[in-house]
Amino acid sequence: MSQLQPDTGGAFLTEAYGYALQAHRPVSNNLEGIRFAVKDVFDIAGTRTGAGNPVWFSDHEVAHKHATAVERLLSGGATFVGKTLTDELTYSLAGINVHYGVPRNPASPDRLPGGSSSGSVAAVAAGLADVALGTDCGGSVRLPASYCGVWGMRPTHGRLSGHGCLVLAHSFDTVGWFARNLQHLEQTFCALAHAETTDTEPVFLALNDTVINNLLDPAVLQAFNELKSEQADFVPVTSALELSNWAAAFRTLQASEAWMEHGVWVSRHSDELGEDIRRRFDIASGVTAGQVRSAQQIRVAAIRALNHILDDQHKVIVIPTVPTPAPLLAADAAAVDDIRMRSQQLLCIAGLAGLPQLSMPWIQVNGAPVGLSIIGGRGCDEIVLHAAQQLQARIAS
Repeated sequence: MSQLQPDTGGAFLTEAYGYALQAHRPVSNNLEGIRFAVKDVFDIAGTRTGAGNPVWFSDHEVAHKHATAVERLLSGGATFVGKTLTDELTYSLAGINVHYGVPRNPASPDRLPGGSSSGSVAAVAAGLADVALGTDCGGSVRLPASYCGVWGMRPTHGRLSGHGCLVLAHSFDTVGWFARNLQHLEQTFCALAHAETTDTEPVFLALNDTVINNLLDPAVLQAFNELKSEQADFVPVTSALELSNWAAAFRTLQASEAWMEHGVWVSRHSDELGEDIRRRFDIASGVTAGQVRSAQQIRVAAIRALNHILDDQHKVIVIPTVPTPAPLLAADAAAVDDIRMRSQQLLCIAGLAGLPQLSMPWIQVNGAPVGLSIIGGRGCDEIVLHAAQQLQARIAS
């Protein structure tokens, strides 16, 4: 496998042409014919995992075996086509990497692709792969899926093995993936989770307007209100969700865990990080035990509130994945940060409680995609996938 030169328009960091990976023990061929790419935080035997930073790449040893998620896809008969770019140490939602460039958003080339699984989403959106592995800590699969108009899924936290995969924040991080269609998304879940599909009928819930009205761009809000009016069986959620406080608690806990995980390395190599990533780690280094304690209390309250809402395993929440299309490439840092902060208020719902969430293609705003999400109860990933099948059919009819 050859190392490519940085390419501001490309999704791939490495390519697999002439470098065929094989599973140690093929199990089935359910994924035969499916091409998959892998975010550069998953180990591939015989290569180094770079985590979006050239110094990290040179500091770490060659992997002796594939990450478990990679092995499971290979065992299912899928074909590996390459490693993809990632934002540095996955600590970003933008899709910008100062060392390797910005992967092109095939759905809207004048906009960011979203991160940190930026290369993986771009590879799927461009048709270079049918499926691509990413990771999702604070939304790094769900948000890019929305920005690039593809399917993306974050499973229940802990449902899949993360062995052989870099972690940013251990109580939030999970393996995730993108797909060009729902069938491939579902097939990949079944292969990764050793699961089967279900035909359990979902009950659709929709958050009340007061929770999300001030977050959504006007065009997204209008489309969501129209969707709710068209779907007579959508049950409104009347509970007041403190999304601003939840997102702040998420940022505190993520920062604390990121510093626990990578603080020693970052302290030695902070000058080798992009300015935005270095700034986040600087903030993370100053998180206090008292701040963590307060944030954990908010997290517990959020989990209780969501457990009350999703008190039946058939229930799923429908919500726009993010409040807006992707920021323009020309957008200034303040505009990008505003979108990030608003997006986190929607993304933290599943993140804080470790819930499964699927983002599906939905609408176009100013020529750019915005995704629609389905969030299920803990362990109800199969119901989320079946709910997506039903909702897709409804929207198309």
